[in-house]
Amino acid sequence: MKPYIPPHVTDYYRADIDGLRAFAVLSVVLYHAFPKVVTGGFVGVDVFFVISGFLISKILFTEITEHRFSFTTFFERRIRRIFPALAVCLAAVSAFGFVPLTPPELGQLGKHVFFGAGFLSNIVLWSESGYFDSVGTYKPLLHLWSLGIEEQFYILWPALLWLAFRLKAKVGRLLAVLCLASFTINVALSTTDISADFYLPVSRFWELLAGAGLAWRGQFVLSPNVRSSISFAGLVALLTSAGLFTAEMRFPGWLALLPVAGAVAVILAGPEATVNRIFFSNRAAVFVGLISYPLYLWHWPLISYAYVIRLGQAPTPLMATALVAAGFLLAWVTYRFIEYPVRFGAHRHGRTQIVAACVAVLGACGLVLWAKNGFPDRFPPLPGVDIRKIGDAKLDADFKPTKDMQVSNHGWTLVAHLGHGERKVALSGDSQLLHYGPRVQQLADEGQLAAKTYFVTGPRCPPVPGVIQRDKFAACASLPGILADLVQREKVQSVALGAAWGGYSDEGMLIERDGRQLPANTKEGMDAFYANLEDYVRLLQSRGARVYLVLGVPFHERFNPGKMVTRSLTGFRIAPDVEKAVPIAELQAAHATVNAKLRAVGEHTGTTLLDPLPDICGSGGDSCLPFFGAGEPKFSDNVHLRPIFVGEHIRFLDPLLK
Repeated sequence: MKPYIPPHVTDYYRADIDGLRAFAVLSVVLYHAFPKVVTGGFVGVDVFFVISGFLISKILFTEITEHRFSFTTFFERRIRRIFPALAVCLAAVSAFGFVPLTPPELGQLGKHVFFGAGFLSNIVLWSESGYFDSVGTYKPLLHLWSLGIEEQFYILWPALLWLAFRLKAKVGRLLAVLCLASFTINVALSTTDISADFYLPVSRFWELLAGAGLAWRGQFVLSPNVRSSISFAGLVALLTSAGLFTAEMRFPGWLALLPVAGAVAVILAGPEATVNRIFFSNRAAVFVGLISYPLYLWHWPLISYAYVIRLGQAPTPLMATALVAAGFLLAWVTYRFIEYPVRFGAHRHGRTQIVAACVAVLGACGLVLWAKNGFPDRFPPLPGVDIRKIGDAKLDADFKPTKDMQVSNHGWTLVAHLGHGERKVALSGDSQLLHYGPRVQQLADEGQLAAKTYFVTGPRCPPVPGVIQRDKFAACASLPGILADLVQREKVQSVALGAAWGGYSDEGMLIERDGRQLPANTKEGMDAFYANLEDYVRLLQSRGARVYLVLGVPFHERFNPGKMVTRSLTGFRIAPDVEKAVPIAELQAAHATVNAKLRAVGEHTGTTLLDPLPDICGSGGDSCLPFFGAGEPKFSDNVHLRPIFVGEHIRFLDPLLK
């Protein structure tokens, strides 16, 4: 089969590499559109890195060797390649942001536009949250992190190569050392800080350097059969990565070797290898490869805005399919009428300056949006409701260590302490326990904290032995043992256990009891859960601690600031029932079964139960308002209290601490 060759190709062009680009971009697009189907599609970015390192380095090696390399020419080519589609995407995403985003969200988008235009998205996103965090779906420019890493590499790599050639250094040895150093950092960070490993350039450069190393070695003399075997092995590695990897894995780390090796193998095999010739060089694959960059830029804002408008719910399969189709259409239009004319048309120097100026102006506009916090004054005042405060609540920090806590990590479990004194108190559980930390910090700030207070917590980690979770929360199993050891070692006198007690009956979760593993979503499983809790309370009591059980936080959709605003393609509005109070009886009914189980544990063990509901809702009334103070939401979502509210209003733990 004769490969399709597009117009305006260079001497370095290989149709099969455009086909490999198609695989990379389709992996990412399908992962974002159908994350439960293409579970490892995020590896497409790693494939992009290898391709980029190979192609750009090949040009650099040739031009530097032939003494015709120019930094100006190099960066002008990069501007013509990257800026046209980026400018259009940034402009469109920013403009539409005025429609469905609240002012604080629009301000955050402006921040991302500013850093995206400066190719620093990966740094700012690293400072905010992890790539696989659900909050990422509310960030329409989240995907620009990879562009940041790539451009940071090309700021350093040409200069380093040019210097190496001038000094007559051994380029192969330089490549090996840099690649090994970057990969070592990657592996080290994967065990300590997976978010840093994902976003930081130094832990990703080895992937671009793998492509560069392939370009430096040049053509290998291999038989057709060997080339075909290599290309087939590369395809298997790529399909395995995209199909079997999941977001819960500690990626990149060692795992990134598989998609990187797969991409290297496909490129190494050459255009005449069987897989490259048939699979990667056909007209359809090459076409997708040609529009892969604008398709990458467009697909995520479309999907992200769908999440925003649907208040965090994933697009339906039909909607996701339509969004992917829209992404293809926008990508083709962008490539045909914007990217292609700027890259290959006349007056390239002038057009280079224009697109560079456009990106600079868009970055400045993003800075203004950020500085002005999304221009909240563009909305008329709403009686009794401040949309700015609702937006702030959605972005508020929750269940995180406070400023004075001394923190140590023990796998998935966080151990922190605050304050001093002979009296020692431990608060342990999941995020619904840690969100009481701001009250302990408030007492410390006021000089009223009279106990050395420990927190032993983990996200979705119940203080109950024998809970088997099969996802990334499997490491929670160590929390009860860590707490029991702390109580014995530090002679802790009081322990308060708290959690979203009703949240541990999910399908797929198991409860281990008497050598049996029982499904958590059955009566037998729940009975085992509370029997294990009862045994654990007795264990802590045997080690000298008085134990308290904290009842769950009242929850209701009306408490969730994310549901106080309804959105559509034409804008957003305040929910009509936003100010209505929720009946206390309704909140208590939602927890009735769980609270009855906890009371039974308390009666059997002599444990005291602590109820946060009076502090949250106020005493003496029969209903609970979603707001406090001057229209401030109490919650940051439907189950976690805001630090500003906890610090001033949640006092049920005070007798243990003051």
